[in-house]
Amino acid sequence: MQINTDAVFWSIAMKTAVGLAITGLIGVIMWPIRSVRKEWTSLKETTQAIKEELGQQRTDCLNTLQDQGKRQIELLGDVAKTLSDIHLSQAEMTGYCKANSLASSGRPRAKKK
Repeated sequence: MQINTDAVFWSIAMKTAVGLAITGLIGVIMWPIRSVRKEWTSLKETTQAIKEELGQQRTDCLNTLQDQGKRQIELLGDVAKTLSDIHLSQAEMTGYCKANSLASSGRPRAKKK
């Protein structure tokens, strides 16, 4: 009995060709999907990094504002004290000028009792 080698060879070759064609077709279909998946992963990582950086910047900014607020309150207290001193000094000067102008105007002063 003789085996028909041509039929066996063509059967195996045909199955191999169909398998390779299907594998190639799946590879061609999957290539854009893999590219999109890599890009999506990259974008998610970038977005996460930006989110973390913005969170750190916000925390730093709030800490800076808090420190500046304490310093600003101290400075405003110093300004209020200085303005109060200026107000008292101005009141004394006004009283002195009034008394001086009354003395030099020639009006008689009120007698002391």
